[in-house]
Amino acid sequence: MKPFPFLCLLAAVLALGACRRAKPPKAEAPAPVEVAAVEKRTMPVEMKAIGTVEPIASVRIKSKVQGEILQVCFADGAQVKSGDVLFLIDPRAFEAALNRAQANLAIARASAENASEQAARYSTLIKRGVASKEQTSQFLTTAESQKSELAARQADLDEARLSLEWTRVTAPVSGRAGAALLKAGNIAQPNVDTLAVINQMQPIYVTFSLPENSLAGVRRWMQGRSPAVTAYDPDSARALGTGELTFVDNAVDRGSGMIAFKATFPNPDESLWPGQFVDVTVKLAEEPDALVIPATATMEGQQCTQVYVVDGDVASLRKVVMERSVGGLAIIASGLQAGELVVTSGQLRITPGGRVAVKPLPESESNNRNGHH
Repeated sequence: MKPFPFLCLLAAVLALGACRRAKPPKAEAPAPVEVAAVEKRTMPVEMKAIGTVEPIASVRIKSKVQGEILQVCFADGAQVKSGDVLFLIDPRAFEAALNRAQANLAIARASAENASEQAARYSTLIKRGVASKEQTSQFLTTAESQKSELAARQADLDEARLSLEWTRVTAPVSGRAGAALLKAGNIAQPNVDTLAVINQMQPIYVTFSLPENSLAGVRRWMQGRSPAVTAYDPDSARALGTGELTFVDNAVDRGSGMIAFKATFPNPDESLWPGQFVDVTVKLAEEPDALVIPATATMEGQQCTQVYVVDGDVASLRKVVMERSVGGLAIIASGLQAGELVVTSGQLRITPGGRVAVKPLPESESNNRNGHH
């Protein structure tokens, strides 16, 4: 018997056995994903910027008279009220000047009264033909001169009294004082040396800038009311206060294309501090029935924004138009309908049209979402 047929038979048997042992290929496992429903919510129409806190009034306190500072009447950094005495300047020289002015006024008053009596007497005598015109005219002129002298001495007295009052340097506005820049024993020069700086803290400004193309929208919403402005700590995102938009600059900065705004904050707890940088959110209006999804569901393609929409256990890629984002939510202008499910986590494991397995939400998160709806 020839070996060739035997070898062929053996190969056929082995091939048949191999076919019986081969297993069919496994189906691709569904990709695990997390999903969220497309919802309708009332969403704020907002603009965001970086702002700087500024005092509405910042006053440099200066002495109006020269003299030695006897006492500093406030603690560095203290809250002061309008009219509070901040510095006492040695008043003795000004008291002496006031006494001298009072004495000069008394002399001028006596002289004016005497001249007035003489003028009245000669006016009577000239009518009787006893006094001459020259004498009468001289006494009338003297009386007028003494009246002017009396007015000048009265002005001297008023000035001396005012200078004495200025030895008590008071706060012109309420606010928080900085450090006393001159201490007791220093000589204050009038209108030269800054004694202290007071910043008005309540209320207070937050200034910020927005692009000029936002001006029309802001002005439109300001016609009915003042938009609310909220300031946030840039590190912790903690709200520091809410105020009202009260100022729009009258010109656009041509260099930057920005326009300046100011919001006034009551600042009762002084959480806003002059010079502080804050994140600013301007709430212009509220948009009802806006379609929203978590921002994590969106993916930026080359030409559009995309999301994976889950129908049953199949995920399909869909183009959407995103209007804006607010607080971790994306507001969708078109491309989705309320109630549809979008993938929020696990997009990298999905192929368009592929099967997915939706992960159950943690119990706490599920309760929070159910409670929100």
